[in-house]
Amino acid sequence: MGRSSGSGYDYSDDGRGSPNTGPLGETIQETISQGDEVDEAYQNFVDGTQLTDLQGETISNRRDVLEEILREEIGVTDSQLIGSFTRETVVGPMSQDTDADMMVVLDADQHRQWIMQENGPRNCLRAIKRRIEDDPRFSETNVSIDQNAVCVQYHDSTIEIVPAFDYNQVPHAEDPSQGLNPFDSQNDGYAIPDTHGQQSWVGTNPRRYKQQFEARNDAHNGKVAGLARSMKTWANNNNVPVRGYTMEVMVYNYFANKSKTGGRVPDNYHDLASDFVESLPNRMQQTTREPIYNEPVDSGMSQAERREAVQKAQKAAEALETAQRLKQEGRTKAAKERLREVYGDGFSDK
Repeated sequence: MGRSSGSGYDYSDDGRGSPNTGPLGETIQETISQGDEVDEAYQNFVDGTQLTDLQGETISNRRDVLEEILREEIGVTDSQLIGSFTRETVVGPMSQDTDADMMVVLDADQHRQWIMQENGPRNCLRAIKRRIEDDPRFSETNVSIDQNAVCVQYHDSTIEIVPAFDYNQVPHAEDPSQGLNPFDSQNDGYAIPDTHGQQSWVGTNPRRYKQQFEARNDAHNGKVAGLARSMKTWANNNNVPVRGYTMEVMVYNYFANKSKTGGRVPDNYHDLASDFVESLPNRMQQTTREPIYNEPVDSGMSQAERREAVQKAQKAAEALETAQRLKQEGRTKAAKERLREVYGDGFSDK
């Protein structure tokens, strides 16, 4: 009876003519070893896309300074880092493209005008921007408003400050659940500015998504976050017109669908990325929806951008398929060189 070695090769355990003995067996073992070398390089690449502890500490310290400034005059009751930084899907090392999201929860009684005014969300963002700019420590820092956040640009990253109220303090805030999920306003829901078109406040629940993401990530030994960082790196390296959060949700939904259908999830990053990217062109053509309220997260993509993203995803799928073939043939260096073309210089071909 033959059994699988776990590397795609069968071997005999009855002592008769095992293909892992003799010259042929030595060739197979060498090919398996070379394949493991590619997998190790892939793992090292994924590990290298994480922020270092020092970089994470730097972002946390900057959050503390910004909270201190706003707490003095704006009336901040709480602040927390949210977004990709807390889910370990932000791509390192830090650069000017790195951003971390910071939510500041405001006192509703002190700022009732921002809740009730027609231009309240915009006025709220402008007030936070002015307060940061007035601090001497930020006199030469670029501070701007981008959609629903105030962006503080450092030399190596940007912190995006998102103002918020407790959801139950904003009676007219849009409920994103639309009857799909009851919005838990009493526990951990917030209302944040929505400056797209009409000025309004819209509900959000970063804690709930973080909890679901962490549970799925833990179940797959960190590979949900690792694959998300890998695919963000691919998108950045190839100028793919897809937002980082959209890519992260695509990765999350890939794992969620595997769990729902009982599909096999590959146990190494090379096979995992190949399997995900094979599905990516189809995902690019469809609306990507976040898992909490089923809201679309890619509504800003034009049809031209979708077509470009599909073409680049197809090209990536072909490249990963080639790398897989080279790996199976024992052509380790060529396989790693192909992967470097996909992911950029961060993937070492040494």
